Amino acid sequence: MQHLLRRCALLLSAILAFSATAGAAVVNYNQCRQPFAYGGSTYWGTTNRDNGGIQWCYLTTPQGGSTWANVDTTTIPVRRTVTGENCLPTTRVGNETVAGCVASGGNQPWCELSGGRTGTCQTPQAAAHTLPVPFSNVSSIAFGSCWHTGATTSHTLNRVISQRPDLFLWLGDNIYGDTTDMNLMRSKYDAKKSYPAYRAFLDARIPVMATWDDHDLGLNNAGVNYTMRPQSQLEFLRHFDAPSNDPRWFGQPGIYNAQMFGNGIDRNRVHVIMLDARSNRSATFRMHGACRGDQSDMLGPNQWAWLEAELDREAEITVIASGIQVLPPLHRGRALTDYCAYGDGRQFNDAINTLGEGTVSGTTYESWAEMPQQRLRLLRLAQLAVNRGNTKAVVFVSGDQHWGEVMRKVVPASSSHGAAVPVYEITASGIEQNWPTTVENPNRMPVYADTRGGGENTNRCLFPFSYKGVTYRGCTSVDDTRPWCYFQRDASNVGIAGQWGYCATAGEQTPVGRFDTLSPRISALTTNDYYLVNKANSNYGLITVDWTRREVRLSVQTDQEEAVAAAIPFF
Repeated sequence: MQHLLRRCALLLSAILAFSATAGAAVVNYNQCRQPFAYGGSTYWGTTNRDNGGIQWCYLTTPQGGSTWANVDTTTIPVRRTVTGENCLPTTRVGNETVAGCVASGGNQPWCELSGGRTGTCQTPQAAAHTLPVPFSNVSSIAFGSCWHTGATTSHTLNRVISQRPDLFLWLGDNIYGDTTDMNLMRSKYDAKKSYPAYRAFLDARIPVMATWDDHDLGLNNAGVNYTMRPQSQLEFLRHFDAPSNDPRWFGQPGIYNAQMFGNGIDRNRVHVIMLDARSNRSATFRMHGACRGDQSDMLGPNQWAWLEAELDREAEITVIASGIQVLPPLHRGRALTDYCAYGDGRQFNDAINTLGEGTVSGTTYESWAEMPQQRLRLLRLAQLAVNRGNTKAVVFVSGDQHWGEVMRKVVPASSSHGAAVPVYEITASGIEQNWPTTVENPNRMPVYADTRGGGENTNRCLFPFSYKGVTYRGCTSVDDTRPWCYFQRDASNVGIAGQWGYCATAGEQTPVGRFDTLSPRISALTTNDYYLVNKANSNYGLITVDWTRREVRLSVQTDQEEAVAAAIPFF
């Protein structure tokens, strides 16, 4: 009886999910996601299951807020079997009618044939990601995160394809899974692969590496509290076509991985390290689980040991990928005791003060700064790698935030980790996503100016500054023909008379490198200074290395143009 009641409850739930069927949109079959999973079955076609006898499918692109729609049956193509026979227009599976082919329980897709027979269906071969070749030459790396489909998605991927990067890094929220149902998770991954622009990206055979963030782990803001981590990891590996001998298939708890490119003889090595900042991450706030105070962990002991070993390898450029941002400091708009990592406050505050950030505030959203002790450990490892001569430059790349920006942070000198070292970060997030509001981050790449037109860009602009009662968060051309800023201001952020200069323009040198590119549309792309891009509908990042000039170039790209770039020397 209990078993019957459970079945009735499940059926009622499914019927309610598809309520108002008669009023649902009717679409052409070419708008259907193929294949799609539902209720333990996978469909190459459509089904009338739980839909009052009407054929339906999940959509490649939601319409009117709905992820599914009824299907015009006259547009459904005839499927064929592997022997070339035509399937019947519909196949019966118990009380269900399928237009096309169906599979469940790991079996092959099948359909009904004339004469009461059945046959195994042909299914389109899913395009696969191209895997990187270790020690191949890499001079350009593109990367992105936070995947949605919309007006600029195709334009964005087409620009990536046209630039032909040597490597592309997916940095998390590669889908918005947000589920414990692995059939649903798989169907969302498959929908991404079947999206026409993504198929074109796959067909371009750009080598790919990837990590994840919370939404493709499976739950918003999740970490170790997400109960389906091992199962979600398998779906991630399946989607990104991990090779059959990859240790992550065989019990490695987490998706962290790394590759070395180039060679020591030519001094062109690029070491790419993909962190997993989700699988072992402690709760950051009480709503996510029990707080661990000073014992809060971001990577887990196994991954920390692995990372230390990776950073002992020699390379010219080290790129470290994280789903969440690394360099923005802690947001101070909430009580410090709200953070799970706070403990009694001593180690928490010591870590912040050690990095010289006791009076500044950064992004309100998730970042490494929510665990200052862990962030300090990561930055010290990067500093040590540089001071040991294992690398010339460390560049972090990250996603999650729904904007793009370029950052620079000097890790202070330490008796155990050596001289002060600058490290860099590019956030690239996301595709068909933006967040056009004020974004605080004092560790953004600094903007420099000359002294009242003197031509030497030696003065760091101070943002925000106030001029004639108006607050500016970037260079302004008000009352002048060229963008300018104040480099001194009073305690109220009012610019001090005479302490201003013209901001460096594209191609000019500054104390931190060459200010290389600036879009003429920059005011339409940012709410803050040049190095933030948060008003474009899509953005992605691009690192290029000039091995002759010994220079690494960091840029934020949009679906239409290069927004901003800085060139950093390395020796």
